Amino acid sequence: MKDLVQCTVSRNDFQRWLDWGNAPLTICTGEKAVTMLLKIEKKPVDYLYQTAVEADGCISWKNGLTFCGVHGIKNHTLYLTESLTAILTDGQSPFAARAIPSVVNEICGRINRRVEEIIANDRNNLPTQIVSSGQAKRDLQYYQDYGAKEAVIQQIFANQVPDGQFHSDYILNELPEAAFMAWLQDPEGFIETEADQHIKINQEKFLLQFLKDDALLAEYQALMQDTENPIHRMKAITEALKASGAKTVTVTVQKDGAELTFKAAANSLTGHRNYYSTYDIPAQDRREFEQLFGRSANYCAEDITMISYGRNTIYEAPTAQTAEITEGYGPAMQMGGM
Repeated sequence: MKDLVQCTVSRNDFQRWLDWGNAPLTICTGEKAVTMLLKIEKKPVDYLYQTAVEADGCISWKNGLTFCGVHGIKNHTLYLTESLTAILTDGQSPFAARAIPSVVNEICGRINRRVEEIIANDRNNLPTQIVSSGQAKRDLQYYQDYGAKEAVIQQIFANQVPDGQFHSDYILNELPEAAFMAWLQDPEGFIETEADQHIKINQEKFLLQFLKDDALLAEYQALMQDTENPIHRMKAITEALKASGAKTVTVTVQKDGAELTFKAAANSLTGHRNYYSTYDIPAQDRREFEQLFGRSANYCAEDITMISYGRNTIYEAPTAQTAEITEGYGPAMQMGGM
């Protein structure tokens, strides 16, 4: 079954057809017939099907029926496929209006919220407290050794902090008929059953999420306390360049006891990098760089003492590496301030 959109009926004539109509219903836009609807009863609902309409407003024996919706007989609920929704909600006098954009998203959202309520951000509410799978153990070890550090760097450059919250990941790639009918007849019961089942199936995976969150938070705290870590300089340089809007900037570096000022592309200095490449330096400046520091040399954030754009200094290296780092890297960090 395709994904469905929950709708509300906007016209009495359409509601009467849904409740009592037996003959096919032709949907027109203005004077032009655009599709024909038919109902097939499968209690407690009617299934809706549509077929193409020829130019003369009639159907042909070549036309097939396409499933396009569900109408709840008892409670008058209406669910339509996206294609029919577009037709029925269009025009000055639409037959229906959207109520819930996606039944699949609604179901998944409610199940995920229920899973999170049951677990309540407490690993002790999980059925297991042990990671037994060999693959899961290797995954956790890799994350503790490498993945957490990479994730923290990404979060810092995105101005994010670890939230430390458990998040459920229930997803439906499609909406099976049986699942939809179960949800339609008993939404609360269906949500509770699916949430319990999701926890049971993924208990070790969820425990792994808690353990990875521990590693992520520890890595974040360690990095924030390490005020001399070059990542803080890279972050300050990135924020300064983004705030300036510059395409090309003037960079001054001190390296191996020598100093050089040269032009460089601004985007070559943003983000987390192990080093900055000389390929983004204009040819003449690059030759001077190579003559002074060597043909294979690059430079890194610790080497940069100043960056200017026009007559304005937009970044200046901190004079004391132990200066306080403001949590979240607010606007004051654009000028360095490490």
